[in-house]
Amino acid sequence: MREYLATSPLDLLSLYTEFRATPGGADIGAEAFARMPLKLIHELIRLSGERDKRIANIYSITTAKLTGIILSIAQSFSKKKASPPSLDGFLPFPIEDDNAFMVETKEIHKKLIAQRKLPLHVIAELNKVITP
Repeated sequence: MREYLATSPLDLLSLYTEFRATPGGADIGAEAFARMPLKLIHELIRLSGERDKRIANIYSITTAKLTGIILSIAQSFSKKKASPPSLDGFLPFPIEDDNAFMVETKEIHKKLIAQRKLPLHVIAELNKVITP
């Protein structure tokens, strides 16, 4: 945001439009927007962008896994030994390992396993994801 403000004049209409597209800015009117600190606006827009990237990856993960399986099958017909393709290469945005969302998901998986509310084959698959 600081670079944006330092290099060009502040375009409040485009900033307000981008802000209104965020989940947090949908209910805020123009008068309340004009009174908000720029750091808060910038943070809301940044978090919304990260959320959009995460959602795009979530929607694409099944296709990426299927692509990896198809490539692994195709490579098995070749005489060369090849490593399985990285899932990260088939997603629209790179996966961040230190993402708080992933940490929370692992904690939920651990809680579900501890409660024994999942079938055994699902627990076995989740164990591969949870253990480092």
